[in-house]
Amino acid sequence: MTTPPATTASGRLAVGDGHEIHWEEAGAPDGVPALYLHGGPGGRLTPGYRRNAPADRARIIGLSQRGAGASTPSAGAPGPVDLSAQTTAHLVADLEALREHLGIAAWIVQGASWGSTLALAYAQAHPARVLGVVLFAVTSTSRREVDWITEGVGALYPEAWDDFAALAEEATAYRRGGPLRLVEAYRQMIASPDPVLADRAVRAWNRWEDAHITIGGGGAAHAPEEDAEVTVQERTFARLVTHYWAQDGFVADWAVPWDAEPGTGLLGGMDRLAGIPGVLIHGRRDVSGPALTAWELHRAWPGSELVIVEEEGHGGPRMAEHWGTALSAMVEKARYPGDHA
Repeated sequence: MTTPPATTASGRLAVGDGHEIHWEEAGAPDGVPALYLHGGPGGRLTPGYRRNAPADRARIIGLSQRGAGASTPSAGAPGPVDLSAQTTAHLVADLEALREHLGIAAWIVQGASWGSTLALAYAQAHPARVLGVVLFAVTSTSRREVDWITEGVGALYPEAWDDFAALAEEATAYRRGGPLRLVEAYRQMIASPDPVLADRAVRAWNRWEDAHITIGGGGAAHAPEEDAEVTVQERTFARLVTHYWAQDGFVADWAVPWDAEPGTGLLGGMDRLAGIPGVLIHGRRDVSGPALTAWELHRAWPGSELVIVEEEGHGGPRMAEHWGTALSAMVEKARYPGDHA
C-alpha cells in the first residue's frame, strides 16, 4: 500500500464558542486546494485520505471537525458536555473560516460517509467557493437514512439489533414502535450524568456500528469490551453521532433559504450545484446506507457522475481507486480549465 505523503504544515484555528480546530496540509503548496472531510460525526482524521490526491499537483488539506480528533475541546470528555455549538451550520462556518485563514479562493471538497453530508451542506451554502466535489460512501443524513441505520437495518442483523434496543428499553422511555426514536434514546443515555449508564450506551452503540458497517469491506468503530475503559475517541464518536442524528443532521431544512420545500434536506438544494463537477462513489453492499441516497442526489445534480462498486460496502479498495481517479481528474480540470471545455 502506498505511503501517504507527509504533512508539510499544520496548525490550530480558533472558530468561536471556545472551539479550536486542528488542520493540516500535505502535497504541493502551490497546487490545487483539495479539502477532505472525515466521517462520523465524531470520526478521526487519519493519514489514509492523503493517498487519494495527486501530491505533486494538489494542496491536500484536512481537519479534525469541531469537537473531534485533535480539535478542542473534545466532545469525548467524561460526564455531560455542552453541545449547543455543535450543529452543521457551525461546521460549515468552520470550513469557511479555515478557507479564509489559509488564503484559498476556492477548493475541491471531498467527503467520506458523514463527511459527504458536510461536503454537500458546504457546497450548497458556498457554491462559488467549490471547484468540484467527490463523495465517498454517500450520505445526506435525512430522517429516512437515520431511521434505517438505527432501526430498519436491524432486519438484517436481528440478534445484534435486539441487544442494541434492549438497553434503550431498560434505561429510557423507548419502546419498539413507540413515539421515542431509538437514536434519541441513545442520545439521552450517552448524555446522562450517570457515568455508568453513559459508558454502557457508548459500548452498545459502537458494538451496533461494528455489526452492520463491516459488510462489504467497510470500516468499524471497534467497540470496547464490557470490562474495558471507554476511550475519549469512542465516547466522542458515539456522543456526536447521536447528537447529530437525533436532529437529522441539522439539515432537514438546510435548503429552505434557497426556496426548497421544508423537510427536503440536502436533496432539496442540489440545483445549487449545477455546473460544479461531482462524483458520487458508493458500494452496492453498503447495507448501512443503501445506494438509493446516492442515486437520488445524482439524479438531482445536473452533470454529476455516479459510480456504484458492486462488490464493496461502506468503503473498500476499488472505491478508493475510483476516488483517486475522480480527484486527479478534478485537479487537472482546475489547473487547465480551457482544456476541458
